[in-house]
Amino acid sequence: MEAAWGAFGSDSDSDDDDNDDSSSTRKNEQSNPNISFESAVSAITTYFASLTKATGVGIGERVVAVKSMINGDEYGEEAVALKVMMTESVIRRGMKVVAGDDDDVSSMLCDAGVLIVGDESDLQSRSSLNIRHRLIPGGIMWLIIKRQQNEIDNNSCFDCFPDSIWGEIYCVSTSSSYSVHKIQKRACLVNAISCSWMDKKSIIEREVALAAEKTCGNLNAVENETYIQFELRLASRVTVVPSVAERTREEIISSADEVYTTILTDANIKNAIGKLRDHGLVIIKGLLPPEQTIPWGNVVLEDFTSAVETLKNHQTRPVDLLNPDKGQFEPLSYREMAMREDLRVDLRSGPSMERLRLKEKNLALEAMTGINVTDVGNQPTIITAETMGAARSSWRYHPSILAILKGLFNPRDDSLYKGNFGRWNFGGNGPDGSPQPFRLGQIGSVVSCPGSGDQAIHADTPHLFEHTDCHPCHYCNVFTPGYRITNDQTEVQNEFVDGLWTGNSTMGGTALVYDSHRLSVSAMLLSEDDKGNENDDDASLRRQLLQLLTLRPALDAGDVVIFDNRTLHYGIANISKGDTTGKDPNAGRRPMLYLNVTQSWFHDPKVSSFVY
Repeated sequence: MEAAWGAFGSDSDSDDDDNDDSSSTRKNEQSNPNISFESAVSAITTYFASLTKATGVGIGERVVAVKSMINGDEYGEEAVALKVMMTESVIRRGMKVVAGDDDDVSSMLCDAGVLIVGDESDLQSRSSLNIRHRLIPGGIMWLIIKRQQNEIDNNSCFDCFPDSIWGEIYCVSTSSSYSVHKIQKRACLVNAISCSWMDKKSIIEREVALAAEKTCGNLNAVENETYIQFELRLASRVTVVPSVAERTREEIISSADEVYTTILTDANIKNAIGKLRDHGLVIIKGLLPPEQTIPWGNVVLEDFTSAVETLKNHQTRPVDLLNPDKGQFEPLSYREMAMREDLRVDLRSGPSMERLRLKEKNLALEAMTGINVTDVGNQPTIITAETMGAARSSWRYHPSILAILKGLFNPRDDSLYKGNFGRWNFGGNGPDGSPQPFRLGQIGSVVSCPGSGDQAIHADTPHLFEHTDCHPCHYCNVFTPGYRITNDQTEVQNEFVDGLWTGNSTMGGTALVYDSHRLSVSAMLLSEDDKGNENDDDASLRRQLLQLLTLRPALDAGDVVIFDNRTLHYGIANISKGDTTGKDPNAGRRPMLYLNVTQSWFHDPKVSSFVY
């Protein structure tokens, strides 16, 4: 491990080891020359055991994929024998194994992968690709490489593990026959091609690192780390990665192609709440089934296309949303739609959205307990302690999202809550410590069209009090993409390596500033002195510190980001080509779905003035 800078201590997040990407510098640590398959499995077991308390996922729930490829032959006597040996060893430790043919491995997710190879070409085999694809974010790949007369060139054989997707590679042990390496898939990728005005490739200056440590604490930077390496590591720190067991706990569609939704363990719900409170945001990978979010993205784009045509052909006040510089009239904010900037709109309602909303509301009323059956129309829903989510009805009522929001809005000290006798008022149940109600908004979407620029950095709500650094959250947003990231789109440039997305996309996304829900952090990053004066050195340091703490998480269908609305953020430019064929007007448009969520007593004029 590279020596940490003197200014930095250990990471305080209890579960950061689960997402430990460190930096992308490749290192070797050699130990235990008498390596055996059993010792490799022991290392896997120890790793999962160390996560049990923090994640609530036991060793017996972990899934390990095992493949063997020796000199291009998967079915040769040596390859089969090695796979059987490793499989039996994993099973003896109580873990589940996927070790069938490539079709089996390619159809199942795994928490860890073991790949036994004979030479460099085996790392590029279909077996290797399948395990790399099916390994969940944050999962560990164990490479057991046969030592041959012509040693593998460690500088080139791992090129199939690019830094954008994978953390650093460790050689954990060697023997005369085998060497064992481990590499972790990054818990969260970043969109490194966005915000080109930021210089993320340069090395972090010591002065900036010291200022960041003073502002946020426990950032644990290392010498010669670049801004992008730091961003990748920081993104993983605020990410919760559900295990395979959590991803397959509840089936929502029974068919030949089974569709599951992720149900987080209580421990991971607690982890998500902690990250939100500590850092102002949390990213949860693969929480939602795309089968529930993509239909919303589709109806949003249908209604947006209709709105564009309706406004363009208006008889008395035509507005051209897609060509803002050419129209005779400026767009307004409408009942169904509010303008954000040129080519970026907040779409709240429309005929297609209304139909899907009504369908999902009826499903929710049938499936859920504790929901007010008199809740009609498109008003926000009051969520009480008794309201239990229903994963089958809508992602809006996802049980894990509701559980996170209940915990976020209701911080409790077990030694104090029994003194809250005011809860007897208004028909209350007294100081029982139960979560108090909050208001869950309807699904809406911010649509960013090709050509939309980077937004100005902003927060969506003010702090209610200014005498303390950060009081409990009163308003947050839930974001999830209404689109898929694929490598076959001509109008959008999404970067893939060996079929794996690197996080880079011309469609952009949302940038968020780590820890900026705190007054002290926002003041350090953006404020000037009372007279509006600031010297060049101070301004430069603020810019560099803002750049260091800015995260550009790469989200795919099913991923969720929940953030405190006091957190500084901005929409990233959509530099996609858009429709170049005249056949698909929605080509390149980015529908980011959202839920506005507030404490039941909080009134936001921006939201409350609109009746859905």
